[in-house]
Amino acid sequence: MTGRPMRRSVRLRPLAFTVFAMITVLGAVALAFYMVNLSAEDVFLDREHNAAMAERQILTEAFELEGVPGLVTRMERRSRLAAPEAHYGLFDAAGRRIGGDLLAAPHRLPSGGWGQVESRTLAGPIALHATTERLPDGSLLVIGRDAAGQRDYESRTADGLLIALGIVVTASLGVGLLLNALVIQRANAVAGVAERIAAGDLGARAEVSERGDSFDRIGESLNRMLDRIEELLTGMRTVTDSLAHDLRTPLTRMRRAVEVALDPATSHGDCRDALESVSTELERVLSVFTALIDIARAESGLSREMMQPLRLDEMVVDLASLFAPVLEDAGQTLEIAPMAPLAMDGHEQLLRQAVGNLLFNAARHAGSGATVTLAVLSAPGRAEIVVADNGPGIPEADRGRVKDRFVRLDAARGGSGSGLGLSIVAAAAKLHGGELRLEDNRPGLRAVLTLVRGA
Repeated sequence: MTGRPMRRSVRLRPLAFTVFAMITVLGAVALAFYMVNLSAEDVFLDREHNAAMAERQILTEAFELEGVPGLVTRMERRSRLAAPEAHYGLFDAAGRRIGGDLLAAPHRLPSGGWGQVESRTLAGPIALHATTERLPDGSLLVIGRDAAGQRDYESRTADGLLIALGIVVTASLGVGLLLNALVIQRANAVAGVAERIAAGDLGARAEVSERGDSFDRIGESLNRMLDRIEELLTGMRTVTDSLAHDLRTPLTRMRRAVEVALDPATSHGDCRDALESVSTELERVLSVFTALIDIARAESGLSREMMQPLRLDEMVVDLASLFAPVLEDAGQTLEIAPMAPLAMDGHEQLLRQAVGNLLFNAARHAGSGATVTLAVLSAPGRAEIVVADNGPGIPEADRGRVKDRFVRLDAARGGSGSGLGLSIVAAAAKLHGGELRLEDNRPGLRAVLTLVRGA
């Protein structure tokens, strides 16, 4: 049998993730410094260009006022006082040097007033970013900046980058290792709880702090799952024990009845009575299993697929008409409170069974002369079906456990009833997102079946 290939999930290795994150950060920092360096170089060159153009204007005005001697004097002074990367030259129309530290006129003049040219100084050939001006007497003024300043700027930037990268590496490594240790510690704690549970310790729970981080949410989800599992296992043990106890009596009765029917000395009438007893006991056993299946489907949510729109008030009135004779036979009075139209999505069959169980319990336990009240109440986002009586009620200490499976408050466990009636009601409430509340009616019992509309 061939199937679709399994998708490989990404495996989280904290240390490898830390290294990857650190490399990513370093790459991002280096790229950021590179982009900043490019922008800064443009700013640096613009500043040099603006300074050179300003000096050209000053020196040109000096030539107009003081002539060539004044211009040469000013150039010599600037050559001594200016930064090492600043260079000046004044050449006659034939290209012979008149003044400045540049010894040779550029062969090609920059277009647009600023560009790269080549010249010579006492130290040798030199490449400059320069601006030139052809003076009225034909002489050429050259004002340039060599790459020394730019190289110095780049060197300082590189040093700053190395220092910043060192700080980033150290900080990233420290934070990464700390994060790695914390993640491993929290993950090991969750794994330890899982291992304890696998070893049979169903009471183990993950530690959850008040910080509410991702591991706390995982721990809360894990604890809720474990609570539910423990609840289901406890319920399963209770069901198993109760089934073993409750079914022993009817199975024993059936075996005795079968033995009587198989005895050759048994008359035809006694044999028929024995088989009818077997049929009765089988009906009781089948009703127990049917109820258990309904409860299991409701609690697991499998019955949700049978949800459909219904009129809750009409359903309850219909049930009241069906159970009114039962309550009358018990010597009780049924009162139906006024009901407004109430529509919702629900599992009609299960709700009918649940409300019927509440009415049947009232008929059975409220006693002769009791008044049973049936009402449907509407509230924002929910509906409530209330069955109340003024009978003896249920002691407060027993109201929680009577909703469990196979719990009966009868003195003799072998009495009629399976002890699943209120369990079905509670399961129906859970399927509809609500709950079953048993309250004191002063006197009597008030059973409230809460249903969430749109659950």
